[in-house]
Amino acid sequence: MASNTPFRLYKINTHAGGHSVPFVVSWPAHLEGRGELRRQYAHVVDLLPTLLDLTGVDAPSERNGKPLIPMAGTSFAATLGDVDHPSTRTEQVYEMLAHRGYYRDGWEVVTRHPPMTPIDDSEWELYDLTTDPTERHDRAAEHPEKVAELAAAWEAAAHAEQIYPLDEGSNLKFVQRPERSAAYREPITIFPGTPTLERWRSLELINMRSFTVTASVELAEGDRGWLIAHGDQGGGYGLFVEAGELWWLHNDGKGVVRRLSGGPVGPGAHDLAAVVTTPGGFLWDVALTVDGDERATDAGYRMLFPMSPFEGIDIGIDRRSPVSWEIYEADGPFPFTGVLHRVRFDPGDDAPDSAWRWIDMLREMGAKFE
Repeated sequence: MASNTPFRLYKINTHAGGHSVPFVVSWPAHLEGRGELRRQYAHVVDLLPTLLDLTGVDAPSERNGKPLIPMAGTSFAATLGDVDHPSTRTEQVYEMLAHRGYYRDGWEVVTRHPPMTPIDDSEWELYDLTTDPTERHDRAAEHPEKVAELAAAWEAAAHAEQIYPLDEGSNLKFVQRPERSAAYREPITIFPGTPTLERWRSLELINMRSFTVTASVELAEGDRGWLIAHGDQGGGYGLFVEAGELWWLHNDGKGVVRRLSGGPVGPGAHDLAAVVTTPGGFLWDVALTVDGDERATDAGYRMLFPMSPFEGIDIGIDRRSPVSWEIYEADGPFPFTGVLHRVRFDPGDDAPDSAWRWIDMLREMGAKFE
């Protein structure tokens, strides 16, 4: 709450704390104002039209012969030069997680919607932002006609701007995917030189499921470095070779970093793998194998999901924020010095408590509040 002061509530809400932010403009060669405040209403969609207006650039109307959807924004360039210029934007619709809001000429209706409850007009609050920008005084009871007017405007905008369907709070939308997304949960092979695999693409290989990651390598005496690193300081895991041994490392994102040794690996060609299984309880169990032979096992690793790992998969190196700060301090990105032919990810079964197994139940739960 303090971080949004003086505005009300948070970034997931449609009250002012969810969408009001500072905006600073500096252009000494063209703007005479210095240290002045502007209180005219504007929205983030107005930024592009404003920049085009200020620079004299015309917006394209088509791309590759196809017409572009008209921009939703309106230039507020005039307000930068004139503190008394009227707001160039008079209306705006908001929605987030079934919280609703609509602004018009200084008035705003807004809801704070509890998940898994009916969505209806009894939720609307009304604020006069010209005199009450921090939304302390709900005026809905005093001005029911204004509530009805703005609620109707929200409804029309929601249909026009494809806001429906609203999130009823079942979390179905976080697990339901179109059929085409199934392709991203199939086995993949990553070759040396591949840039960091995109975060969401990487996550789909391990998300709430068992998986096996196998690095095909050729080792010489003294070779070392990361075979695969997935994630960053906020959580991740990886396989690396150090001092002639295969190692698994897991960073749970909460300050606990664990390692597991797979024992000595001699020079020559090898398949080095981590077999990760999901016993339930949002945990991982791990077995390390060398050329198919199990070398070590360990249990009770915290499953990483859904925000972590926040960075995608690297092979042969750990770019940017490191999975292990200790390794980074000693060896930087710790590039693999041997020959890395490929890394293969084989996604396995869904975890016993995976949300993928609950889709039908979540759909049924949410249907009660549509």
